[in-house]
Amino acid sequence: MITLTLLHPIQSTPVQSWTFEHEPVIRIGRSTDNHVILYSAVVSRHHVELRQLENNQWEIVSLGANGTYLDGKQISKVPVLDGVVIRLARSGPNIQIQLGSGSITGSNEKGLRSRLQPTVPSVEGTANGDQAPPTLSKPAKTEIDNSTTTQTNEASPPPKREAAVVKPVADVSETNLNCTHHRAAEDMAFCPDCGQPLKVLQAIGDYQVIKTLVRDRLGTTQLIWREGQTLLLKSVNAGVDTSGELEKLFEARALALLKLEHTAVPRFIDFFAYERQLCLVIEKVYGKDLHQVVSMQGALSEQLVVNLMLQVCDALAYLHQQSPPVLHLDLRPDNIVCRNVMPLNQASADTPCSQVMLTGFVSLQTLKMDTQSAVIGYQAPEQQQGHASLASDLFALGPILVYLLTAKEPGQFYAHREQGFRFYPEYVPGLSPAMVGVIRRLTNPNPAERFSDALEVAEALNQAVSATSEKL
Repeated sequence: MITLTLLHPIQSTPVQSWTFEHEPVIRIGRSTDNHVILYSAVVSRHHVELRQLENNQWEIVSLGANGTYLDGKQISKVPVLDGVVIRLARSGPNIQIQLGSGSITGSNEKGLRSRLQPTVPSVEGTANGDQAPPTLSKPAKTEIDNSTTTQTNEASPPPKREAAVVKPVADVSETNLNCTHHRAAEDMAFCPDCGQPLKVLQAIGDYQVIKTLVRDRLGTTQLIWREGQTLLLKSVNAGVDTSGELEKLFEARALALLKLEHTAVPRFIDFFAYERQLCLVIEKVYGKDLHQVVSMQGALSEQLVVNLMLQVCDALAYLHQQSPPVLHLDLRPDNIVCRNVMPLNQASADTPCSQVMLTGFVSLQTLKMDTQSAVIGYQAPEQQQGHASLASDLFALGPILVYLLTAKEPGQFYAHREQGFRFYPEYVPGLSPAMVGVIRRLTNPNPAERFSDALEVAEALNQAVSATSEKL
């Protein structure tokens, strides 16, 4: 028996496991004819084979164009040691290999319960500037894994509005909890010793509202806490849309997001109604978004930018392959979060690239196709006219590339020139010719003239980096 486990890229906790008892060869790759299918832009169609030898021994054979790594070193063929972890490509997924009937400590089917333990993110700040609260040793009661977005009861189907649980509401405005630890102070949101919130604005079922982060004309985002986990609560403001159209859009969006499971996508944990308001509970992502990174560090190197964007392409490929496809609709640097604090420009070629997470999935203005809320420079022309498609998400990658490579806002590179009004990357200073070609195709005003999918974008970015390296 041999067990393969996909590990979380940051916490090294199980995401999904596959067990094989009789297969003499196990294939891993992007193609659907593999035993283990990994939809990643850096994973080859047939990337790795595990081959059984005599005496129940196994060997790892690397087949992928981007290489396979063990302890940071590229391998071609090595014997399998129990518990070894291999990485597919420099920035790709990690797979742990176990021989016999043993299992990873704390894991269970699909690695669900193993990722319930709250962990302190190894970052200095968060995407919205909040400090990560201390966490408890007691695991959360929720049955959600660290990247899945299924309902809190894993045995139940995704929630439907007509059967949605109505959470009881208790108004406990600014109530101080009974925390007696001496380091707990009135100006703190959480006790540094036990991790519990010190003030709660409201209790909604077993969720405790700590503070309101954003409230606009359409919706509200609040910081909430439950059993050692700090989460976000997104809700539609009551009475903002008398026709109910926004609520229908929000409900459809929530039900689609609850089904997602990808390491670059936050967990969408719960969907319910209270006081005639629909609410979605979301994992809080800690780190710095790419707008903050560029503001602090300046323009990033082409190799680093491509490494980051390959992860974005990987996530988009997964989203677009859902049935029906899930569009992000609001891709921009502010909604791409890096989950470490190491200065990215200090990373070497041998350093694993920072893991990125896509946020901003639940922009109510974007769902309502409110063109007044569009961020100039990043939205495709057809989306600004209320006709978003898969190609609209790909369009946004072009201006994002320009911003990361130059630290210049992309809005200044739109102009009326020889091909009418469009984005002109050839007038962006400092871009390589190969990168100009990729961005021109991404930002073509005609959606049919762009790349066919995110994986094709990833291949083009790899080729652009290779072309630049050959000229150096």
